[in-house]
Amino acid sequence: MKKYEYSFKALWTICIINIVNEDDKDLNKTINQCYEKIINFENEFSRFKETSTLSTLNKEKKLEVSDDFLSLIYHSREIFKLTSGYFNPLVDIRKIWYTHNFEDKNFEKLDLKDEDLTFDEVKNYWNLLEIGEFMNLDFWSIAKWYLSEKISKYLSEKWFKNNFVNLGWDIYVSWKNLEWNKWQVWISSPFWDSKTIEVIELSNYSISTSGTYLRNWEISWEKFHHIRNPFSNIQENELVSVSIIHEKWYMTDALSRSEERRVGKECRSRWS
Repeated sequence: MKKYEYSFKALWTICIINIVNEDDKDLNKTINQCYEKIINFENEFSRFKETSTLSTLNKEKKLEVSDDFLSLIYHSREIFKLTSGYFNPLVDIRKIWYTHNFEDKNFEKLDLKDEDLTFDEVKNYWNLLEIGEFMNLDFWSIAKWYLSEKISKYLSEKWFKNNFVNLGWDIYVSWKNLEWNKWQVWISSPFWDSKTIEVIELSNYSISTSGTYLRNWEISWEKFHHIRNPFSNIQENELVSVSIIHEKWYMTDALSRSEERRVGKECRSRWS
């Protein structure tokens, strides 16, 4: 068996796919198809693209959407209820200056006095989705995990079952690594870049360890990070690290982000 690694930039981050297989026959073709799926997903769900389906819905307020779009809505509703509203895809982080792609370092604050966070009022009639006048939908805290499992399952369908999909630290692992053991994910310290605080072995699971110290900025001597509590504009920083592992992709990031919003957290994941 051999290990094949592919990396490319998409989704405003670095995407890495590891495959363990006897050979690379048809692998390049399959990886190219994965890349195409990722780009199509970005074109549908990116809030930084004015022509995306998500941006179009937020402007027009009513739109025919795909089954993937509806799936994210359904799972968001489940997590919304489970977390008593701390997970809410209507939370608009443009309110805390996160208006453009983070890499651009162009932070603009929007005045959103009429922001509507009543996610229960989002309606769909089959694939016709309707949101309120002051609603702005954003799947930033759930979409890449949905996609990472979708790519992993697609690779398995193509008989590349031993795979590790890392979409900007949104991770889903399938079957075994090169040593024919479970894949390993290292949880790194937010205080010392080279120090590992935990090694977790996983197979057919999703993992989320999110961090506020990697995406933060300062405006007029006031510090901000990318996690916003839907019930308060105060940004919490009490928790140091929260990692969530679950067989269901949408549980990991959604629940960890909800905990971030509740009390805040800092950490990141590495993998192998």
